[in-house]
Amino acid sequence: MSKSDKRTVNAIHTLLVDRFPKAFPKDYDAIRPLKTGIHADLIQRLPEVDPGLLRRALANHTDRDGYRLALIHGRGDRRYDLDGQPVGIVTDADRAEAAQQLEASTQRRQAKAEQVRIHQAREEKRQKQREMERRNREAKAARKAENLRRMEEAAARKAALIAQGIVPEPRSKHRPRSGPFPPKPRPQAPAEPKTTPGPLPASPDPRPVRPPDPTRPTRPTRPSPAKPLPQVEYKKRKVIPTDPKPGS
Repeated sequence: MSKSDKRTVNAIHTLLVDRFPKAFPKDYDAIRPLKTGIHADLIQRLPEVDPGLLRRALANHTDRDGYRLALIHGRGDRRYDLDGQPVGIVTDADRAEAAQQLEASTQRRQAKAEQVRIHQAREEKRQKQREMERRNREAKAARKAENLRRMEEAAARKAALIAQGIVPEPRSKHRPRSGPFPPKPRPQAPAEPKTTPGPLPASPDPRPVRPPDPTRPTRPTRPSPAKPLPQVEYKKRKVIPTDPKPGS
């Protein structure tokens, strides 16, 4: 149903409330069960209105939870016509059907309310996230502007010093180590005294020394035989005679 149709049906329902106040009361608690087949009476009493629109307006009235409660808990078991006269009765089957429809309507209303609650919770979460992102962007822009301002001030001071003939030293020479704590001094090993190099001590023999056994006879030591020296042959130098010079 379009919005224009809804507006038309609501206008017809307002017409029914004005023309038949006993059948269609303005007070929600004063709703009473209507006569079975009252749609035909409406067509007869309102011939200028489209029957289809009359049926929609009547369905909107009888589809209310208040009308179902009137069927279930209404005083007596009578139904009423357009003029408020009792016509017909409300049977147990009508009450049982109205109770089922009321329970289904209550479940739909609760499910819709739960969906609305979930949607609102998600929307609030998205709103908080968007607000946090906006604050982060603003803080980032502020930090960027502050850094730019500091750089411009440093550049202006440097230019002023250069104009006075003063060459500023690099900042890294005077800048302490970054961090929340100062640098710890490194422990220095004590200086060892200088000594002149001397002879290295003999390394101890790892093998155990066995003490001599006095009861065990000792072997006599034999002198080692002298090795003969090799004989050398001497050869005489051969003299080659030379021819005497003439005239000598």
